[in-house]
Amino acid sequence: MLISALALCGCSGVGHYHVDKTASTKADFHFIGIPVLAGAVGSSFPLTEHYSLTAGHVAKIMMVKVKAYNPLCDVAIIYHDNKGATLPRVESAVKGEHINLYGYNAYTALPTSSSGTLKEFGWWDKPNTSCLVGLTDAGGIQGMSGGPVYGVDGAVIGVFTATHPKRDQSIFVPYQNIAGWINQELQGEDLAQIRQAENLRLVKRTVTSLPLAQADTTGL
Repeated sequence: MLISALALCGCSGVGHYHVDKTASTKADFHFIGIPVLAGAVGSSFPLTEHYSLTAGHVAKIMMVKVKAYNPLCDVAIIYHDNKGATLPRVESAVKGEHINLYGYNAYTALPTSSSGTLKEFGWWDKPNTSCLVGLTDAGGIQGMSGGPVYGVDGAVIGVFTATHPKRDQSIFVPYQNIAGWINQELQGEDLAQIRQAENLRLVKRTVTSLPLAQADTTGL
């Protein structure tokens, strides 16, 4: 599946999502403007005691310090004090598994979640040279970008980054696609924490070649 990065436009909600108070225990809320008027809200989630993960396009306009942007995927590591927070386990995303997305609705500023199935993997732009993303029928709304994607066993399996309204699907970056980069960027205690949290399963990923005409980034 090929997702054209040149076809990005205004943000849109897809599928079903709902207010969920438990989302506030899994995702952090970031004001990056006037949410009611501009929808300028983003999400992130703890990675280690000193760092969190979020969407790259959200990090660029957050009032936070960025440690690193992934060179291929729309993901960033940001500095964040997560001492005392529950640090999630992290695993590989597997096609066909039931997943849950967590974050904040930009228009209501309320914690929000959705659920669905990981339908397939596809290339964001050029095959083999761009980010390999996952597509799901779980709903998504502006502001949830940067929030965590959880697998059925309660481990984080990715970062929510975009929606595809024409297909009525949400797009996320699977953890296994950024695990190596994360390990390269972290040091000391933080590196030890993430290595302890990782349980990367060996999975066979089938990438279909259906062209996607348009993808809308969320969270701006």
